[in-house]
Amino acid sequence: MSTRQRRIAAGPRAGRSGGRHLQPTVLALGIALLLSAPAFAQEATTEAKEGDTPTELDAVVVTGIRGSVYRAQDIKRDADTFVDSVTALDIGALPDRSVTETLSRIPGVTIDRFLTVGDPEHFSAEGGGVQVRGLTQVRSELNGRDSFSASGGRSLSFQDVPAELMAGVDVYKNQKADMIEGGLGGTVDLRTFMPFDIDGSRFGMSFSANRGDFADQLKPSGSVLFSNRWDTDAGEFGILVNLAHSELATRTDGMFVRPFFNTANSDLNNDGTNESLWLPRGADWRTLEYERERQGAYVALQWRPNDNLELFATAFQSRYDELWYEDAIFVSNDPLQVRVDASEPYELDGDVFVSGRLRSNGDIPMGTDIRASHRKSDTTDYSFGLKWLFSDRTEFSTDVQYIKANTEALDSTVSLGLNVPYIDIDLGHGVPRIGVDNQFTANPANYYWGFTMDHQDDNTADEIAWRADLKHSFDSNVFDSVKFGVRVTDRDAHSIDTGYDWQPVFQPWMQWWALPGGVPLPGLDLNGTVNSSLTNLITFDNFYRGGASTPGSFYSPVLSTALDFPNSYLDIHGAAVPYYTCCYGQITPRNLADPQWGNVQNERTYAAYAMLNFAMDQARIDGNVGVRVVRTENSAKGYLVYPNNAFAPYLGTGQSEPISAENSYTDVLPSANVKWEPAENWVVRFAASKAIARPAFSDMQAYQVLSVAVRDGVSPQPGDELGPEDLELTGSSTDNPYLTPMKANQFDLSLEWYFAPDSGGMAWVNFFYKDIKDYFRQQTELLAYPGVDGNEYDYRVSRLVNVGKAKIQGAEIGWNQFFDFLPAPFDGFGMSANYTYIDSSTSIPAASNAVPVDTDGSLFGDLPADGLSKNSYNVAAFYEKGPWQVRLAYNWRSEYLLSIGPNGYNGGDGGIPWKLPVYSDSFGQLDGSIFYRFSDNVQFGLEMNNLNNAEQRTLMDQNGAGKRITSWYVNDRRYAATLRFTF
Repeated sequence: MSTRQRRIAAGPRAGRSGGRHLQPTVLALGIALLLSAPAFAQEATTEAKEGDTPTELDAVVVTGIRGSVYRAQDIKRDADTFVDSVTALDIGALPDRSVTETLSRIPGVTIDRFLTVGDPEHFSAEGGGVQVRGLTQVRSELNGRDSFSASGGRSLSFQDVPAELMAGVDVYKNQKADMIEGGLGGTVDLRTFMPFDIDGSRFGMSFSANRGDFADQLKPSGSVLFSNRWDTDAGEFGILVNLAHSELATRTDGMFVRPFFNTANSDLNNDGTNESLWLPRGADWRTLEYERERQGAYVALQWRPNDNLELFATAFQSRYDELWYEDAIFVSNDPLQVRVDASEPYELDGDVFVSGRLRSNGDIPMGTDIRASHRKSDTTDYSFGLKWLFSDRTEFSTDVQYIKANTEALDSTVSLGLNVPYIDIDLGHGVPRIGVDNQFTANPANYYWGFTMDHQDDNTADEIAWRADLKHSFDSNVFDSVKFGVRVTDRDAHSIDTGYDWQPVFQPWMQWWALPGGVPLPGLDLNGTVNSSLTNLITFDNFYRGGASTPGSFYSPVLSTALDFPNSYLDIHGAAVPYYTCCYGQITPRNLADPQWGNVQNERTYAAYAMLNFAMDQARIDGNVGVRVVRTENSAKGYLVYPNNAFAPYLGTGQSEPISAENSYTDVLPSANVKWEPAENWVVRFAASKAIARPAFSDMQAYQVLSVAVRDGVSPQPGDELGPEDLELTGSSTDNPYLTPMKANQFDLSLEWYFAPDSGGMAWVNFFYKDIKDYFRQQTELLAYPGVDGNEYDYRVSRLVNVGKAKIQGAEIGWNQFFDFLPAPFDGFGMSANYTYIDSSTSIPAASNAVPVDTDGSLFGDLPADGLSKNSYNVAAFYEKGPWQVRLAYNWRSEYLLSIGPNGYNGGDGGIPWKLPVYSDSFGQLDGSIFYRFSDNVQFGLEMNNLNNAEQRTLMDQNGAGKRITSWYVNDRRYAATLRFTF
């Protein structure tokens, strides 16, 4: 048992469910007594035996890194299911500057480094999606209640939340009956401070200057916290106010080698016979500038009128404003026409291209664009609740919550085009070497206006939730307590999504049809408004930190052409109208106010549970068993949009009609958790439960846009009418309002050893297994829709269905320790390490649209579950003694599947609907911090991220060409000089 009492300063609320916890025996004597002479200790014991009241000494107050480790250890040990935590005892003192990066320190939790899950082309410095044991179906909570962003999903975008407002982060890896359903992968609970967590009053401030060394910009951040509590005749009152503001700027440079195709266009031996070779479509490169502003505000009130009643009210708001823009050059050629120029040096690995000059039949069309994505989001949460002790054995608690979230986004691209004579690519020396004729790309006369593309989102969601729980304790040697509860939610989501509206200005394939043939495409100078003044020369200064060879410069539209949508689009397309011979004219940008882009959804849930807590003190066993039953009712209202194609007027005129859908289902979710202490400071745990993950709201929209395209090989003339046999009829939406949840039977077994419980020493191993079914996967089928002529026509529609199974199993191993046994000053050292191994297998029917296909039509074998790294680990070393506090932390994860057929890795070339699996390569990042405490009130330090200048890579898998690196990224080392005050 513990031989001394330790008190965690400003510690967060212990426990989540209010259930029974095993507590170590705590003595009233502190460190001062332990350091006293043995004679004094003997005298004190004698006096106590004689009946005198002993002097009660203050507990030892532990703060900083040591206090955070202690608190996380206590949460893990006392929990009544499987929980891992990261805590902050001081204002703004989470170990990382974003919640996402903080989560990556927890065993079994990984993050990806991309702005959007499944998009391998846009790197994120602070990380994006969060996976628990390889699964993205993660439930997010704020203080044990719902929290979400209006981004079409069910979870909070963790990068949107100010880390400065957090007291800690708890990750629940299995279920109890009293936990809210939905965390199939796990549940992430963000904890804020409450006034009664803090003794007396506290005022704290934190200020930082953030700098990325690649973006070379300085950005501020800061937070302020005030908390106080008072004893009055009406009871005890407490108030806490916390405000935070943070800005960041980063830069990412990236290079890409595009998919390989098997072609026979190259006569390498000049013998009149072309060799069959695997050649890349081409290569791209780009620079992405990223800026974000994050704000947060939090107010908490507590009132305890007497020992039996406590009430609280909280208000929380986070705001996020993100802008990223990139200058990119990319290939837009026909990959089946690419050939090796045998007159220049080249290298092959068998029949697979390594280096050389690539040409095509004619020039190689490329694009240079400015793409800007601007997103604003906010989430506001109001909660009120109470806890009432009816008697010594009966406790009632209830709370009501209202949460509202908004997201507005514009993704806008304006592109120029140019037709380069060749591309030089060398893949044989690590980072690719890419080259074109720089004199050609630096000449504005070689460019033309290529296309515009916008994507608009405007989403709102709100929810009201109420829950009530009743717990009754027993005087029994076996049954500790029984707990019942109900929860009701009503959530509305209104999504406006215009889709990606790609509109050509001038394209080579428009010649001899909509544009004159035999002459160059119109240049940049179209009129007095749209001309070369709307472009700038991109020189790629210090590209890839000087570690890559790429062309020196090219012209690209200025940023305002993308951000000034729709006016800039109207200017560009309007200026092009005089150059068309037919078929194209001024565009009509999609309007958010047009009801056809909108979708309205409602979801109501009704849940009830019963849970029995048991405890057998003699056997040192306790736990819980229970069942949760939840009814879900969904409705969706949207639009079906018909095509408008001049070659098939009988299919539609672009009209739309409202559609609706309703769906409901009931889930029964049993759970059991057992904890056994076979010996002092040894804990064995077991958990078994059934979990669900409901589909994202964006996947359940009642929405479909029907499209028409002319089949390859069909060349209609203006005025022709084509039959359905000459057309490709498709539906663009993959949504399905009749989806049901993914389901899993999951099991955990662990052994925990608290070998130094009073100095943060512990080690553990945890085995887990998940049997998952009803995965969400796309499946292609033919669906009939009516034409305006009264006939029905079959459209090929790919939509999400519940199909496929997966098995996930693995182990987590961890160790924490402070080396107090070392002589001074080395007794301030400590270390933390954890490792996670995950193995998975998936079974997806061959009819599923998610089955990958190579560019030659060949299929792939079984793939791992997406988002799942087989190996990941964290290692942290720290030193804390006197005024110094130093920490170094390295986080690493192995290769994992990002997506199947994302943008740039899918197509229909040669009549083959190919889609390649794209993986993230292994990635590791070193972070650190060093702080010096000048006094009890003032601390100054430096926080550092990406000290090792980590390179992120992605891989594409092909059968004939092999698995190879397809993209490379570098970004900033980030530094933050931080000053903290606490009073």
